[in-house]
Amino acid sequence: MLNPDARGLYTNSVCPPPGYIFDQAIATTYSLDPATMLTLPTHLALAERPSSAPPDPIKLLESLRRLSDRFSVYVDHTGIKAPSTRNLLYGFLESMVIPVRAPRGGVFHPKIWALRFIEPDLDAPPLIRLLVLSRNITFDRSWDIALQLEGRPGLRYIGANRPLGELIQALPAMSVQPVSETRRLQAEQLAEEIRKTDWELPEGYESADFHVLGINRRAWSPPRSRRMAVVSPFLTDNALSWLRNQTDKLVAVISRPEALNELEPAPEERWFTLDDAAETEDSEEADRRDTLGLHAKVYVLEKGAWTRLYLGSANVTSASLLERSNVEVLVELTGKTSRVGGIDTLLGDSGLGSLLSEYVRPEEGIQAEDAEEVAALRALDSAKAVLAEAELKVLCKPDGDASQLTLLVSREFQLPGIARLAAWPITVAEDRAVDVMGITQSKSIELGRYATESITGLIAFELATEIKNLKLRLVLNLPIEGLPENRDDAIFRLVLNNREGFLRYLRLLLGEDGAPFGNEGSVFGGGDGNGGWSPRFSDEVPILEELARAFSRNPEKLKDVRAVLDRLKKNPDKASIIPPDFVRVWTVFEDALREAGC
Repeated sequence: MLNPDARGLYTNSVCPPPGYIFDQAIATTYSLDPATMLTLPTHLALAERPSSAPPDPIKLLESLRRLSDRFSVYVDHTGIKAPSTRNLLYGFLESMVIPVRAPRGGVFHPKIWALRFIEPDLDAPPLIRLLVLSRNITFDRSWDIALQLEGRPGLRYIGANRPLGELIQALPAMSVQPVSETRRLQAEQLAEEIRKTDWELPEGYESADFHVLGINRRAWSPPRSRRMAVVSPFLTDNALSWLRNQTDKLVAVISRPEALNELEPAPEERWFTLDDAAETEDSEEADRRDTLGLHAKVYVLEKGAWTRLYLGSANVTSASLLERSNVEVLVELTGKTSRVGGIDTLLGDSGLGSLLSEYVRPEEGIQAEDAEEVAALRALDSAKAVLAEAELKVLCKPDGDASQLTLLVSREFQLPGIARLAAWPITVAEDRAVDVMGITQSKSIELGRYATESITGLIAFELATEIKNLKLRLVLNLPIEGLPENRDDAIFRLVLNNREGFLRYLRLLLGEDGAPFGNEGSVFGGGDGNGGWSPRFSDEVPILEELARAFSRNPEKLKDVRAVLDRLKKNPDKASIIPPDFVRVWTVFEDALREAGC
């Protein structure tokens, strides 16, 4: 179980093991915060260990460059959250974040990570790391659950892995926009390798099986059991009744009080809530609040000497279990109860027991919902879906030293119950938002004039209802027509804004893959970026030696250095941050590269 205060889940789990470097990764999520996404690249690409410090912009820039076509995140097409702060580097997420639509009409709800690590100097099978979670790629503060499995692909297919492989291979086809051939081949490769991977299981468990709901007509039904307990923040009566029919006794239901309040009483069952449990944002309904309280999804079954543990993304709801309209993933672990425990373990002090309270139905009865608020919330939910389906795109036209952005729509749509609609690129502050409600009446509306480095297809929208003035924000990753070819260069030059930044970036390019990058203080001496240049990265490592090592071992790194110089030279103001001493040293290697045909 993941404590809400344990913030290192992703950063710990995505770091390569010792001796390995990151190669590829695919992740799926229902909701995504772009700010959370920017905390991950340095751990993936540079093998940095978790830290409470904010990401270093220069390291982040290089990490995003390395990951651009090797890291894919598939997210529900309505699930990208509007970040609370602006960041020009959000623009680099456009190609990595792929909005998808559940094929059976529900929500895209699985939370899995498939990571591929390789040993750079060995011709050995890759290491595949699989994370199955209940947590989204957001700054959630909730009680979640996660399972990490590792293994290497073998020569034969493993039947238990087939559903997971089929899901990963099907991801590009669920995208609401065309997916590149690179992304499609990535999904095919990881799907193929996962189907052949023999997982190292948690201690005591003897088998692992995967169940995927919502991508075909295949149903999931738990095997008949003697006892069952479930943990789910969301519940519906018919889904819970269906589970009761699969077991001799439903022993315990652990959920949120708000969910239990809506159910028909079942005095013969024990119902629990977490202390101070609160509403969560991750539902089949609306994405309105910060995630708090219970968020894990677990099914524990006992029969004979065996325990079956199911965990993943599926709530005990009709959309997840009965209609199978949501895309969901569950992993099934089987072990002997004497070794892995069971329901009594879950409810005991070594499990969740110390965190649980017996549910008590409010004596004053369940307060009737405010009809106007219910109507307003439904209007927001409907409008969010309509907006995501409206086939919007962004047109970018040069306007002097900047560009004019225009929001385009290919077909008419309406937003009943919505009074205001505002939009702005997430690379700028929300005070640049403009009223775009007119897009429901015309085929285009101006978003404003923006500097090249601020241009992005990641557009934030804020909807406000006619009654109650309730608000909802989301981000759509829209196709962008006319994106300036020098957009990435403009961001690059803005981050590398002095000699110190230039030298730090060169150190990242020339450093050994996966190796730590040392202490920047010892490297740069705390200068202001305008002083003289030392031909060393530190007292121990001269720049000439670094360049020579790269030329002999990996000339591709020198091509990266050349690309950096070319980018900076495009802007005379930025070319001055290249130290003259470095230019003289670099000339030697430029000639060597040319002679070598590089």
